[in-house]
Amino acid sequence: MKKLLLYSICALAVCGGLFAANGYSHNNSAPNFECVGCHQGDMAADLVKVDGLPKKYVPGKTYKLTITVNSTMKSEGDVAGGFAAEASGGTLVVVDKKNTQLSDGLLTHTQEGSVLRKWTIGWKAPSRKEEVTLSIMAMAANGDFSPNGDVVGAEIVTLKP
Repeated sequence: MKKLLLYSICALAVCGGLFAANGYSHNNSAPNFECVGCHQGDMAADLVKVDGLPKKYVPGKTYKLTITVNSTMKSEGDVAGGFAAEASGGTLVVVDKKNTQLSDGLLTHTQEGSVLRKWTIGWKAPSRKEEVTLSIMAMAANGDFSPNGDVVGAEIVTLKP
């Protein structure tokens, strides 16, 4: 249900013109959390996989998470994918400085990281017990340096102490 809600919001934002593309080829990071603002193509329900999530988190503990884009799409160039992640609580942590970075409140890929479809990030749980939503949008790029023909997906996870 949460995925359907996220897909609906993204579609409405695109159709309503609530955001504008900031140019092509943002292989140095996601400029915002709305990948479909720039990348036109298919939405894939099972594109994003997150490993390392706890069934119940321990307040203050840092978890190592792996984000994987599951796509058989071949990239024609150097750019293979990208992602943006945000958390409603706790702190997202850069653990791979070469391939990930914090940018405008999002944890996202670097230019070097855009050649990948798998990234390692950290999440430090909040110090007090609260429900947290981790939202991730990711895409598989076809590598043609245009916004067309890419595949975008999302994953929303609720974490509880």
